[in-house]
Formats: sequence, structure tokens, C-alpha cells
Amino acid sequence: MTLSPLQLAAIVSAGVPGIYPVATAAAPEESAEYDTAIITDSADRNWRVRAPRNHDASMRLEAEHQVLRSFTHGLRARLPFTVPTIAGTVPYNGMSVFVYTYVPGTHRDLEELARINRANNSTLATDLGRLIATLHVMPEDIMIESDLPVYSSQNLRRRKLSELDRAASTRKVPAELVAHWRAFLEPGPIWDFRTRVVHGKLGTETISIHNGTVAEVSGWSEVHVGDPAQDLSWLFACSDTAFTDEVVRVYSSQMPQMPDQHLVERAEFYAEFALAQWLTHAVEYGDAQMIAHGEQMLQAVCENLRDSGEMLGQNQPLPERAEGLE
Repeated sequence: MTLSPLQLAAIVSAGVPGIYPVATAAAPEESAEYDTAIITDSADRNWRVRAPRNHDASMRLEAEHQVLRSFTHGLRARLPFTVPTIAGTVPYNGMSVFVYTYVPGTHRDLEELARINRANNSTLATDLGRLIATLHVMPEDIMIESDLPVYSSQNLRRRKLSELDRAASTRKVPAELVAHWRAFLEPGPIWDFRTRVVHGKLGTETISIHNGTVAEVSGWSEVHVGDPAQDLSWLFACSDTAFTDEVVRVYSSQMPQMPDQHLVERAEFYAEFALAQWLTHAVEYGDAQMIAHGEQMLQAVCENLRDSGEMLGQNQPLPERAEGLE
């Protein structure tokens, strides 16, 4: 059962002191996991309301709540973007409805972001590079004190191998591509890097744009200490390579130490591998249309790697092994 904006407003009115809704509107973004609305209260303040539709979505909102509570006023003041503040929660149907501060903005697709950046005097690529760098120099103590996941580079490599086995078991991923990824995941310099605080879901669905600049970063449910390349991976789906290159250049210049030399390689890997993860979920849900689409996309990745000579085991050697890594 889905909840309408009016129903969400009624839940907030009954459960959050000091917020008295007088108007509602549909939220600009849509999600299969949440019912969302924008409400205006009697003091002319706007709020975003989100209600999870299932327990998995509820767990993600609870995790995000934990992260947002750890963001002190001092930390928020240093960020070059706004982070949502949770004004209250209301128990409903065995889960919780969350009420957030509302920041005007819209979610644009990646090609639109590149077009905005090409506009006169746009600094969007610079803003995104600074944004990601700022995330990656956040203190790791926040993650540890909040009991959030902390992974080593080798933890992450082994997790990806496990996820690859899961994807391969669907028998929907081209065998040549499975072999390529397995070779990429061999121990070696590629997987020897300094971990950082990572957003974990950074992309067009979590970055809100207003007047050509970044207004807000949301979706903090998967924050952890991990591979900084993960937060860059979404950019490599963009056809405008100059846009992606500029974001990465600014990011690198803003970091206190230069990123490792294999950062971009891993970001490209994550972008490719995300398609296999998506296909795996489609198989588990039994969605024939999604499965067919996923197979087509993976076949295209396979052909691109083959045509470019980048398919490991074809024209290029396996990654160099490093001593002491397993």
C-alpha cells in the first residue's frame, strides 16, 4: 500500500510536535522503495517526508538516520553542500516515517550535468570534484564511533570476488567478462590503496542541483570506510569524457595526498560491475524484462573491452601480483 502526500501530511501532523501541515506536493523524485512528499507547515516552512515501502528500505533510512545524527554543526559548516537534517520520526506500520529539512533542487541525469557544465561560466565539474574530495577527507572516527562499516582494501577485493561468484552463478554474465573481472580482482598494486570515508551511493539520485550548482547530497545509508574510487564510478557512464576528466582532475588536486595511480581503473571497474550486480538482482526478482536489458548492457561492455584490447587475458597481461597480499 502506498501513501499519498495527504496521508503523509496527516502522519506528520499527528506525530511531530511543532509541524502543522497546511499544503502538500508530490516530491520531484520518484522511488520504488519510498513514498515521498513535500509539505508546507503553518510557519511557511517546507519539509520532505519519506515513508519506506518495505523493511529493506526501512533499514536503509534507519542507517541514514544514524549517520546524519553524527554530523555535528561544525562538520556541516565545513561541507560545500547541504546535508539533510532529520526533524523527526513517526512510527507507522511497524516502521518509521522520516521528516527532513527540505532544500530546493532537482536530480538531473549524468548527461544533463555534463551539459550544464558546458554552459558559460558553469563550475559544476569543479563543484563535484571539491564535493567528493571533501567527503573523502572526513574524519574516519565518525564512522568508527557510529559503528559503521570499515573495510580494508583487501576486504573490499574479496567482497567483490564473492559478488562476482554470485553474478556468475546466474549464468547470464558472459564467461569472457567473468574471466576479465576475476583477473582484475587478482591481488596486486591495483588493490593496494589508502581507504577513505566513502558515501557509497553517490550519483545522480543523491546529488540535488539548484541554479546550476550542487544544492544537497542525500542518501547517506551506505556510508563506510572503503575505496574512494567507488564515489567516482558513476561519472564513467558519461559520454562526455572531458566532464568526467575535469571532475577527477579537480578531485585529485583537492586531496591532501595524490590519489593512487589505479584510482580511475577501479572506478571504471565499479561502473562496469554495477551492471552485473543489477542483473543479479533482476534474476533474483525474476524480472524477465530487466534480465534481458541487463544481458544486453553486459554484452555491450564485453564487446567494448574486446574491441579496445582491454579484455584481460586477451591482449593484456594479468595485473602484477604483489608480495604479501592474498
